[in-house]
Amino acid sequence: MEHISKIESEIRTKYQITIPEEIRKKANLHVGDTLIWQYDDVHQEMIVMPKPKSFSDKLWGLGKELWEKESSDEYVRKERESW
Repeated sequence: MEHISKIESEIRTKYQITIPEEIRKKANLHVGDTLIWQYDDVHQEMIVMPKPKSFSDKLWGLGKELWEKESSDEYVRKERESW
């Protein structure tokens, strides 16, 4: 788990926090950036991530390893033939 940074920061009186410098640098955060907060009720875990400038750019190529052995066109053709 050396690739995971765990650093503490304190919640101030107006519920403000300071993002530690090491995290800001690794996440390439700057003043004015927007963060997305996610909370998992089941595991009681919180995830904070930078909001991408473009979701489509961020998702481009997601899952491409699924098509290494077979092209997506070939897969769709086979699926249609099975109907």
